[in-house]
Amino acid sequence: MALMKRWNRLCLIWLVTLLGACTASAPVERAPDDPSPRISVGSRSIERLLLESDRTMPPRSTELRLEAAELAVAAGDMDLARRILDAVEAPYATDATTLDHAILSATIALSEGDPVMAIRALENPRVVKIAKDPRTQITTGRLRAEAYRAGRSYLASARELIYLNSLLSQSERAANHEAIFATLLMLPAETLTQQAELSITSEIRGWLSLAAMTRRYQHDPLRQLNALKDWQTAWSTHPAAIIVPASLQMLSKIVEDRPENIALLLPLRGDLGKFGRAIRDGYIAAHFQLTPDTQLRIYDTSEGDILEHLARAETAGAELVIGPLDRDRVTRLAGQPLNIPVLALNRTASGQINPNLYQFGLAPEDESIQVADQVVREGHLNALVIAPDSEWGERNFQAFSERFTSMGGVIIDSAYYTNQRDYSDLVKSLLNVDTSEQRAANLRRITGERFEFSARRRKDLDFVFLLGNASQARGINPTLAFFYAEDIPVYSTSHVHTASSSRIDAIDMNGIRFCDIPWKLSEGDPIQALITDLWPDAAAQLAPFFALGVDVHRLYPRLQQLKEHDKERVFGSTGVLALNQNNVVTRSLMWGQFREGRVNAVPLILTEER
Repeated sequence: MALMKRWNRLCLIWLVTLLGACTASAPVERAPDDPSPRISVGSRSIERLLLESDRTMPPRSTELRLEAAELAVAAGDMDLARRILDAVEAPYATDATTLDHAILSATIALSEGDPVMAIRALENPRVVKIAKDPRTQITTGRLRAEAYRAGRSYLASARELIYLNSLLSQSERAANHEAIFATLLMLPAETLTQQAELSITSEIRGWLSLAAMTRRYQHDPLRQLNALKDWQTAWSTHPAAIIVPASLQMLSKIVEDRPENIALLLPLRGDLGKFGRAIRDGYIAAHFQLTPDTQLRIYDTSEGDILEHLARAETAGAELVIGPLDRDRVTRLAGQPLNIPVLALNRTASGQINPNLYQFGLAPEDESIQVADQVVREGHLNALVIAPDSEWGERNFQAFSERFTSMGGVIIDSAYYTNQRDYSDLVKSLLNVDTSEQRAANLRRITGERFEFSARRRKDLDFVFLLGNASQARGINPTLAFFYAEDIPVYSTSHVHTASSSRIDAIDMNGIRFCDIPWKLSEGDPIQALITDLWPDAAAQLAPFFALGVDVHRLYPRLQQLKEHDKERVFGSTGVLALNQNNVVTRSLMWGQFREGRVNAVPLILTEER
């Protein structure tokens, strides 16, 4: 294959890796009774390429099969691409086919959620030896960076991008800087500082120190701005000082435009009173730590019309309103013209949006959706779901099911439970253990013989999704293990994790993996330590609402920054926060797992919103 043709195809593969399959660029033709795809680009089609390949010998047959695999990738049919690639008999026929095969292998492996296989393909000694020209190094370097990031090796990912920075044109470097910076921000400030001290090259050390500074002062824009100026003075010739990451370029405007008069609209009495008070106390703790000079007024929305409360806040000079908490009131505000920004602490009932309304809530369905994302990422596609027979259970089951099945998952079986004390019958039925026992009983009856028998469970499931609270999980999880499912991973949401659980109680939840807020799974936040000392409930049942109060204080100065830069994140106590195109705040949670009566935190994986 000609060099230019091969490079054009490499560009295509890289674009597919970043942006997903572009089905519009490759129409699929099918005969009425022919299930095989005929994906064509111009006059070429996969079918013709494969037929021609069968009539030739390497290296031509290899080139044709690789071209067919590339067409399948361009059409988004990764399964077909994998089958074609696996049938290539002589991948190393020429230098060009060696590179094409490695890049295709890595691209397909990343689409399959296998970053280790992607790295292995790119680090093949044959590939390393011949990948010498700059454009090939850029392509393979970006793929390696993507693979390392997918495998949570954020420092290795950033290093790959830093190494290829000098190979890029001036117009390409800005986007590369954004990717380097976003990747490094996945690491905590302490890790970044330590790695900066150990770094051999000054370019990497400069990037690490910039990211460390950004993380260290992430919740204080003024200190962050002053630290950035100091960094720019010390690193004036560094690439990041010449092309500063876009989010840092906004710091001066963030500090200048930060609201000086804020109103909290929260319920302080009634059914929602305890939640509103927890949010208020969390917010006030952050307020007095970081912005004591900002004017703050609190309005009790337990009674009265939300529009009247909003009007009072505006009349008093509020530049930003935080609240309300009640979903119906948030929905009502969404339908009104808003003169000032409103950062609501819930979401609208049916997805209503308003350009001046930001929606930040702790919807439990978010956790079920994150479970679906996680299990698919780990390659688990066959689910058994156990949920409480309640409105909460039904809502979360539905949220999980919609997300999971949309990504190719299959719910093999499911069951709702009530408040029974014994879950044996439910679990035996779901695992088909009762069917196994019935077959043995029938056999004994027919033969009249007594014989040794070991019941067996079904073999068609990859994991169990268990919805419930800690008490319910303590009853169901050991029952699953008792009926031969001890080797099947069990996933759940934050409701199984309570700070009051004793180690003995937690042993019954051994192995359960669950998502939860960083507030409950990590330490080191000074404001969190202050709050938990003052309010014991901040470490127990009301923890998410105290955390929400802290995070809303951290979030509001960054709203415009999040809005303009889709890769920007706020590393908060309720999760890693981003803003989607509808002004809805999305959260990526941490993961924990019960092991021997203790909870072990698992490093965070961020996913792009689907």
